[in-house]
Formats: sequence, C-alpha cells, structure tokens
Amino acid sequence: MKAIQQVITVFALSAWSAFAVSAENHPGYVDFSALHSLINSEPVVEVTLREPLLRLITETIPEEDEEAANFVSRLLNVRLHVYEDIGDNVQQVAENLDEIAADLDGENWERVVRIREDDDQVDIYLRFSETEEVIHGIAVMIVSEDGEMVLANIAGDISFDDIGALGRRFDIDELSEYQAQAEEEDC
Repeated sequence: MKAIQQVITVFALSAWSAFAVSAENHPGYVDFSALHSLINSEPVVEVTLREPLLRLITETIPEEDEEAANFVSRLLNVRLHVYEDIGDNVQQVAENLDEIAADLDGENWERVVRIREDDDQVDIYLRFSETEEVIHGIAVMIVSEDGEMVLANIAGDISFDDIGALGRRFDIDELSEYQAQAEEEDC
C-alpha cells in the first residue's frame, strides 16, 4: 500500500511540475522575479492563479456563461502584484522595468501603451500568436515616482471573441465593441 502511495505522490508531483513548467515556458509568460529583490516591502495585493486553480474556477462558472468558462479554461497563469511603497529604489526599479520592456520588445511583444510623465512610467504589452488571431499574453508594468508599483501578467490563449465576451459579461462597452471592430476589419 505504501508503494502505491509513493507512486501516486511521484505522479502528482510530476503533473504539478508540468503545470508550472508549461506556464513559465508559454510565450505569454513574463518573469518579474528580478524586480522582487529590489523591493523593500511586501505587496499590498498579490494574486496568483495557476492552471489547476483556474480549472477549478472554470468549473464554478454557471453553465449559461459558456463564453466566460471557455475564456478562463484557456488561461495558464494570472499574476498581479501591487506595491504601495517600493522603498528608495524607485529609480533602480524603473530602470529594471525599462530593461524588461526592452526584452519584451525583442521577443515579439507589442507595446500598446507607453507613458512617461515626470517620474511615472506605464508599459502595457500584448503578445500575439504568429497568425495574430490569439493573444498569448498581457503584461502591465507601472511604477510611480511616489513608490507605487503594479506588475500584472496573464498567460494563456485569449481570442478576440474572449475580449468581447468579457466586455459583455462586465458591461464594458469598449471591450464589447473591440470584438465587433475586429470582425469588421476581417471583412
């Protein structure tokens, strides 16, 4: 009996490590770990949803909301870190964010927002598939001169239909209209 438990444990750990590796090797994944060593505080908000938990969330979505369930089922990793005070390293963190942005530029991510105002900076990137029909990842990096920082990354396979469905689900007209505009451009 103990041998069976050991085999099950080894199998479970192998499966779990496969989930972790698949998210980190996905083209939509961004590694922010280098920044965490520069920050002298804990995040005030920290959300980490990995594939197993995302699957569980998918199962809790009501059957009548199939679009939302399909969207969540294709996500591999969702991470959000919000810091209110990153300490005295604001300039160094901003420089590291610039390095990450340069890396993303070199890895076929598309910058959709870039703001440099005073000592505040905002970068938002999308990583499209080769056919540009799917978004593999979304990365958001914000740092302000007063020491606040937001890092967010969604890795998975997001379609334009998913974006429209999210807009309809949460009554965000801009997202609902985004799908319609994308469909018009295809015609």
